[in-house]
Amino acid sequence: MAVFESFRDGWTALSTTPTLLVAGGVLVVLSLSGALEVGPAAEPAVDLAVVLLFPFALGGFIEMTVAAVRDGEGSLRSYLRAGAANYLRLVGAWLLFVVGLLVVLTVVSTLSLVPLALAFAGGPGDLAALGAGVGMVLTGVGTVLGVVAAVLFFQFFSAAIVAEDRHVVDAFRRSAGLVRRNLASAAGFSLAWLLAVGAVPTPETLLEPGITEAVRSLGLPAGTLPVLAAVVGAVTVVGLTYCYTVYVAYFLRLTGERPAWHRTTGPDTP
Repeated sequence: MAVFESFRDGWTALSTTPTLLVAGGVLVVLSLSGALEVGPAAEPAVDLAVVLLFPFALGGFIEMTVAAVRDGEGSLRSYLRAGAANYLRLVGAWLLFVVGLLVVLTVVSTLSLVPLALAFAGGPGDLAALGAGVGMVLTGVGTVLGVVAAVLFFQFFSAAIVAEDRHVVDAFRRSAGLVRRNLASAAGFSLAWLLAVGAVPTPETLLEPGITEAVRSLGLPAGTLPVLAAVVGAVTVVGLTYCYTVYVAYFLRLTGERPAWHRTTGPDTP
């Protein structure tokens, strides 16, 4: 199955191309930057830097991973080249994706108010309370379903832009088409991938107030916390980089492309 094979492909790509850890490390740091305590004055600047740098880092990482899977190698030069070449398309695609999600949520929320409006129009009392309850349930269910469907069908638009040199709208169509033709596999992969990402420890807990006192209360040396933070940080970079590599490898599997180390016959039909 493509799901299990992509996890194997991701490990092989990472082990044969260790420079992916450099590109992945940048992506991980940007992804987790929201957990940093930088103070209210510096927070807008940090958020802006993440918004500006993330598309570049994502484009470079995807290109390096594609090269590692296709040819068994990836270079930091290709990282920089791909980051610049795909920057504007990735920015536009992510902006379109976020706006699309907001539109879906707005429509769902508006439609969920219809039962409430009808209930109040019919008069006060138990009917109005029932309408309010139905509206809240529809809002919750509709919001969850809308977000899940959008993420499921459009999750590969970034990979399509970089790996197949597609434009923004075409990348969304490509992602939706691949998921629609492989719905069960894509749903299974998404669940397995989210579980894998959730299993990776992150250093956010070590940044919480009072953690230093907690370490001291256990009788551990004063230098334990920095060492622990470094170890957890390294595990986070390796674990999340592996997950991101698996994401790209699975996209390539969906397109019918086999990795270099398993290419004994021609590519499968997309």
